[in-house]
Amino acid sequence: MGDWVQFGDAQTGQLDKANDRTTSAIGIVERCEARDAAAIAAARRPWWKIW
Repeated sequence: MGDWVQFGDAQTGQLDKANDRTTSAIGIVERCEARDAAAIAAARRPWWKIW
């Protein structure tokens, strides 16, 4: 019985890691999109207001 419980626990850990990858990837994409939007907004200002 102990081996079965250990196996189930290990599989649950793998599922947690897999689910975290999705959350992490979405967070990375959101931060990149925010950075890109800020760069585009800064590029649209007149050159004399950049500094």
